[in-house]
Amino acid sequence: MTLLASFAHPVADAQRAFRRILKAMSEPGVMVSLPQLPAWGNASPAATAVLMTLVDRETPLYLDSTLSNEALLANLRFHTGAPVSKETDVPFALLHAKSDTAIQQFSPGSNHSPEKSTTVIIEVASLNGGLTLRLSGPGLMESRAIAPQLPESVLHYLRERPHRFPQGIDLIFTCGENMMALPRTTDVRVC
Repeated sequence: MTLLASFAHPVADAQRAFRRILKAMSEPGVMVSLPQLPAWGNASPAATAVLMTLVDRETPLYLDSTLSNEALLANLRFHTGAPVSKETDVPFALLHAKSDTAIQQFSPGSNHSPEKSTTVIIEVASLNGGLTLRLSGPGLMESRAIAPQLPESVLHYLRERPHRFPQGIDLIFTCGENMMALPRTTDVRVC
Protein backbone atom coordinates (compact mmCIF):
# COMPACT_ATOMS: atom_id res chain seq x y z
CA MET A 1 0.00 0.00 0.00
CA THR A 2 1.41 3.38 -1.00
CA LEU A 3 -0.01 6.54 0.49
CA LEU A 4 0.51 9.52 -1.76
CA ALA A 5 0.73 13.17 -0.83
CA SER A 6 -2.39 15.27 -0.71
CA PHE A 7 -2.47 18.96 -1.61
CA ALA A 8 0.85 20.70 -0.89
CA HIS A 9 -1.06 23.43 0.97
CA PRO A 10 -4.18 21.57 2.17
CA VAL A 11 -6.46 24.51 2.99
CA ALA A 12 -5.42 26.88 0.20
CA ASP A 13 -5.28 24.16 -2.48
CA ALA A 14 -8.64 22.68 -1.44
CA GLN A 15 -10.18 26.15 -1.61
CA ARG A 16 -8.56 26.77 -5.01
CA ALA A 17 -9.80 23.41 -6.30
CA PHE A 18 -13.31 24.08 -4.98
CA ARG A 19 -13.39 27.47 -6.76
CA ARG A 20 -12.22 25.84 -10.02
CA ILE A 21 -14.84 23.09 -9.73
CA LEU A 22 -17.49 25.73 -9.00
CA LYS A 23 -16.39 27.68 -12.09
CA ALA A 24 -16.72 24.56 -14.24
CA MET A 25 -20.18 23.77 -12.83
CA SER A 26 -21.43 27.35 -13.24
CA GLU A 27 -20.01 27.74 -16.76
CA PRO A 28 -20.85 24.45 -18.49
CA GLY A 29 -18.25 23.22 -20.95
CA VAL A 30 -15.43 25.44 -19.67
CA MET A 31 -12.23 23.46 -19.18
CA VAL A 32 -10.45 24.23 -15.91
CA SER A 33 -7.12 23.07 -14.48
CA LEU A 34 -7.05 21.80 -10.93
CA PRO A 35 -4.18 22.11 -8.42
CA GLN A 36 -1.32 19.65 -8.91
CA LEU A 37 -1.81 16.43 -7.03
CA PRO A 38 -0.35 12.94 -7.55
CA ALA A 39 -2.89 10.60 -9.12
CA TRP A 40 -4.30 7.91 -6.84
CA GLY A 41 -4.02 4.55 -8.55
CA ASN A 42 -5.84 4.55 -11.88
CA ALA A 43 -7.55 7.90 -11.28
CA SER A 44 -6.24 11.01 -13.05
CA PRO A 45 -4.79 13.94 -11.09
CA ALA A 46 -7.99 15.90 -11.85
CA ALA A 47 -10.26 13.12 -10.55
CA THR A 48 -8.03 12.84 -7.49
CA ALA A 49 -8.35 16.59 -6.86
CA VAL A 50 -12.15 16.44 -7.27
CA LEU A 51 -12.34 13.57 -4.77
CA MET A 52 -10.01 15.37 -2.32
CA THR A 53 -12.22 18.44 -2.55
CA LEU A 54 -15.76 17.05 -2.59
CA VAL A 55 -15.91 13.71 -0.77
CA ASP A 56 -15.53 13.00 2.92
CA ARG A 57 -16.69 10.47 5.50
CA GLU A 58 -20.30 11.66 5.10
CA THR A 59 -20.42 11.32 1.31
CA PRO A 60 -20.34 7.72 0.09
CA LEU A 61 -18.72 7.13 -3.28
CA TYR A 62 -19.55 4.55 -5.95
CA LEU A 63 -16.26 3.41 -7.45
CA ASP A 64 -16.19 1.74 -10.85
CA SER A 65 -14.37 -1.59 -10.87
CA THR A 66 -12.13 -0.50 -13.76
CA LEU A 67 -10.66 2.25 -11.55
CA SER A 68 -10.73 0.47 -8.22
CA ASN A 69 -7.37 -0.74 -6.94
CA GLU A 70 -5.57 -0.84 -3.61
CA ALA A 71 -3.68 2.45 -4.17
CA LEU A 72 -6.88 4.38 -4.88
CA LEU A 73 -8.81 2.76 -2.03
CA ALA A 74 -6.02 3.28 0.53
CA ASN A 75 -5.55 6.94 -0.39
CA LEU A 76 -9.30 7.55 -0.49
CA ARG A 77 -9.67 6.07 3.01
CA PHE A 78 -6.65 7.91 4.42
CA HIS A 79 -7.19 11.36 2.89
CA THR A 80 -10.99 11.63 2.79
CA GLY A 81 -12.48 8.85 4.89
CA ALA A 82 -15.19 8.48 2.23
CA PRO A 83 -16.94 5.12 2.37
CA VAL A 84 -16.99 3.19 -0.92
CA SER A 85 -20.43 1.80 -1.75
CA LYS A 86 -21.83 -0.67 -4.27
CA GLU A 87 -25.16 1.19 -4.06
CA THR A 88 -25.96 3.72 -6.79
CA ASP A 89 -27.97 6.16 -4.67
CA VAL A 90 -24.79 7.90 -3.47
CA PRO A 91 -23.76 11.56 -3.71
CA PHE A 92 -20.74 10.81 -5.96
CA ALA A 93 -19.64 8.18 -8.44
CA LEU A 94 -16.29 7.77 -10.18
CA LEU A 95 -16.45 5.94 -13.52
CA HIS A 96 -14.04 5.23 -16.35
CA ALA A 97 -15.14 5.98 -19.91
CA LYS A 98 -14.89 2.24 -20.66
CA SER A 99 -17.16 1.33 -17.75
CA ASP A 100 -20.19 -0.89 -18.21
CA THR A 101 -22.02 1.04 -15.48
CA ALA A 102 -24.99 2.94 -16.93
CA ILE A 103 -25.39 6.55 -15.81
CA GLN A 104 -29.17 6.06 -15.67
CA GLN A 105 -28.86 3.75 -12.67
CA PHE A 106 -27.62 6.59 -10.42
CA SER A 107 -29.98 8.71 -8.37
CA PRO A 108 -31.56 11.70 -10.13
CA GLY A 109 -32.94 13.01 -6.83
CA SER A 110 -36.61 13.84 -6.61
CA ASN A 111 -38.79 16.88 -7.17
CA HIS A 112 -38.78 17.48 -3.42
CA SER A 113 -35.09 16.65 -2.87
CA PRO A 114 -33.13 17.23 -6.08
CA GLU A 115 -29.96 17.62 -3.97
CA LYS A 116 -30.10 13.86 -3.34
CA SER A 117 -28.91 13.21 -6.90
CA THR A 118 -25.56 11.70 -7.84
CA THR A 119 -22.72 13.70 -9.34
CA VAL A 120 -20.98 11.34 -11.76
CA ILE A 121 -17.27 11.92 -12.39
CA ILE A 122 -16.13 10.23 -15.61
CA GLU A 123 -12.49 9.70 -16.58
CA VAL A 124 -12.22 10.28 -20.34
CA ALA A 125 -9.35 9.88 -22.81
CA SER A 126 -9.46 13.55 -23.82
CA LEU A 127 -11.55 16.68 -23.33
CA ASN A 128 -11.12 17.42 -27.06
CA GLY A 129 -11.43 15.54 -30.33
CA GLY A 130 -14.76 13.80 -29.73
CA LEU A 131 -18.24 14.27 -31.14
CA THR A 132 -19.34 17.91 -30.95
CA LEU A 133 -21.87 18.81 -28.27
CA ARG A 134 -23.77 22.10 -28.49
CA LEU A 135 -24.56 23.48 -25.01
CA SER A 136 -27.12 26.08 -23.98
CA GLY A 137 -28.92 27.06 -20.80
CA PRO A 138 -28.03 28.61 -17.44
CA GLY A 139 -24.46 29.88 -17.19
CA LEU A 140 -24.17 30.33 -20.95
CA MET A 141 -24.84 33.69 -22.60
CA GLU A 142 -24.70 32.00 -26.00
CA SER A 143 -24.39 28.40 -27.10
CA ARG A 144 -21.02 26.72 -26.61
CA ALA A 145 -19.50 23.83 -28.56
CA ILE A 146 -17.37 21.24 -26.80
CA ALA A 147 -16.01 17.90 -27.98
CA PRO A 148 -14.87 15.64 -25.12
CA GLN A 149 -14.20 12.04 -26.14
CA LEU A 150 -17.26 10.43 -24.57
CA PRO A 151 -18.37 6.81 -24.83
CA GLU A 152 -21.58 6.02 -26.69
CA SER A 153 -23.41 5.26 -23.42
CA VAL A 154 -22.80 8.83 -22.17
CA LEU A 155 -23.80 10.32 -25.53
CA HIS A 156 -26.99 8.25 -25.39
CA TYR A 157 -27.73 9.54 -21.89
CA LEU A 158 -27.15 13.14 -23.03
CA ARG A 159 -29.47 12.65 -26.03
CA GLU A 160 -32.26 11.14 -23.94
CA ARG A 161 -31.90 12.93 -20.57
CA PRO A 162 -34.68 10.85 -19.00
CA HIS A 163 -35.14 13.11 -15.97
CA ARG A 164 -36.96 16.43 -15.96
CA PHE A 165 -35.58 19.36 -14.00
CA PRO A 166 -35.11 19.68 -11.02
CA GLN A 167 -34.20 15.99 -11.16
CA GLY A 168 -31.08 14.94 -12.99
CA ILE A 169 -27.48 13.89 -12.78
CA ASP A 170 -24.59 16.35 -12.88
CA LEU A 171 -21.61 15.18 -14.92
CA ILE A 172 -17.92 15.99 -14.43
CA PHE A 173 -15.42 14.87 -17.08
CA THR A 174 -11.77 14.57 -16.03
CA CYS A 175 -8.60 14.01 -18.03
CA GLY A 176 -5.07 14.58 -16.81
CA GLU A 177 -5.10 17.76 -14.69
CA ASN A 178 -8.21 19.22 -16.36
CA MET A 179 -11.96 18.90 -15.94
CA MET A 180 -15.20 20.21 -17.38
CA ALA A 181 -18.77 19.85 -16.18
CA LEU A 182 -22.27 19.45 -17.56
CA PRO A 183 -24.79 20.24 -14.83
CA ARG A 184 -28.32 18.85 -15.10
CA THR A 185 -29.60 22.31 -16.12
CA THR A 186 -27.55 22.33 -19.34
CA ASP A 187 -29.36 21.59 -22.58
CA VAL A 188 -27.12 19.37 -24.71
CA ARG A 189 -27.50 18.76 -28.43
CA VAL A 190 -25.27 16.01 -29.83
CA CYS A 191 -24.19 17.14 -33.31
